[in-house]
Amino acid sequence: MEKRRTRYRIIIAAVVVSLLVLTMLAASCGGESQSTREASDESKYPPGTSDEMLTETTGSGGLVLESGEEKPEEEEESNAPAEASTAELAGARFTVIEATRQESNADVLTSGQREVPGDYLEIELLIENVGDDVIDLSEYSFRIWSEGIDADQYEDYYGMVGTLGAYVSENMISATLMDYTTLQPVAYKLKMGESVDGVFLFYDLNPKNTARNEGITKEGTNLVFYKARGEDSGEEVEINLAAYPD
Repeated sequence: MEKRRTRYRIIIAAVVVSLLVLTMLAASCGGESQSTREASDESKYPPGTSDEMLTETTGSGGLVLESGEEKPEEEEESNAPAEASTAELAGARFTVIEATRQESNADVLTSGQREVPGDYLEIELLIENVGDDVIDLSEYSFRIWSEGIDADQYEDYYGMVGTLGAYVSENMISATLMDYTTLQPVAYKLKMGESVDGVFLFYDLNPKNTARNEGITKEGTNLVFYKARGEDSGEEVEINLAAYPD
């Protein structure tokens, strides 16, 4: 009787141990927990990586926005204002940076000269060599045309010195291209791809009177670039000055 009870206890103990082993095996093979699966699904990045950093791209330096659109880069700066007018002649590109009426000749005075009131037109230029050869600025003539100009009056006041105005035709005069720094004539050569700024023209609009010449308006005035010598001589282009307010 005692042997039967002992055998029965051994069988019960073996069954319990077997159940415990099966339970442990099921726990180890029964799959990951929900939190473990979610963590494994997330992309892993280096420590300190932010959402903004993940939008950056290399190459052009632009940014790929979350919408998928690329952030536009800054527009390239230009020496000329947005409304500047441009004309090309014999490999030279002329851009009018500014055109202003002045009440005296102060901007062109050098040592020993006197200031004279009057009506003057100052035109600042940017000149670029966009051709396939060297250009010589001394071969160009810089003129303005307006019905309000009486070109016959200039010799009476300026004689043969045409820095601020010389006769070309009835309503057209020429002036000398000058450098703002030295106030000397600009007559040098430009290599291909070279540009020069800080140069200007200065016209006396009323050589016999200090009053404003009311017959001249920006809308009625054309700046004329004329090829006086060399290749393409005799050709000209012009820019109307209406875009430059008085």
